[in-house]
Amino acid sequence: MGAVPVRKMVVTGCSSGIGLAISLKLLAAGHQVVGLSRQPQRGAIDHPCFTPWPVDLAELDKLPQNLAELVSTHDDISGIVANAGTGRFGGLEEFSYPQIDQLLDLNLRSQIYLSRALLPTLRKQPHSDLLFIGSETALAGGRYGAVYSASKAAL
Repeated sequence: MGAVPVRKMVVTGCSSGIGLAISLKLLAAGHQVVGLSRQPQRGAIDHPCFTPWPVDLAELDKLPQNLAELVSTHDDISGIVANAGTGRFGGLEEFSYPQIDQLLDLNLRSQIYLSRALLPTLRKQPHSDLLFIGSETALAGGRYGAVYSASKAAL
């Protein structure tokens, strides 16, 4: 069995938690990582194969332009780990309409925008992957997690 080819992967939400851990694992395996994060200095990955890409994925009106710049700068991306998200919990009636929109924008819509923008690039690669990080609450949400659970189930 030969060596695993080096790939360039986009990881969203790379400044903390699961996204940070996945980024570090990919880097340790010899891959390149373009890390999308609102706060690229948080988590501060110091590795020659890591490229921070500052973006607020919840700002959907700015996202297509930012993603177009990402694609033009990195035309060799072969995978996406769509991990960014936030968790807000409470009864549905406790959420304002803007809060519902904010949660869905980050947890769902931004990941769809990202996939749409990068699909042409992924298709050009000999091997490519899309990995969406969901949540087990999508399978067994509680009464205080309706919006979050719905956003993760939709992934």
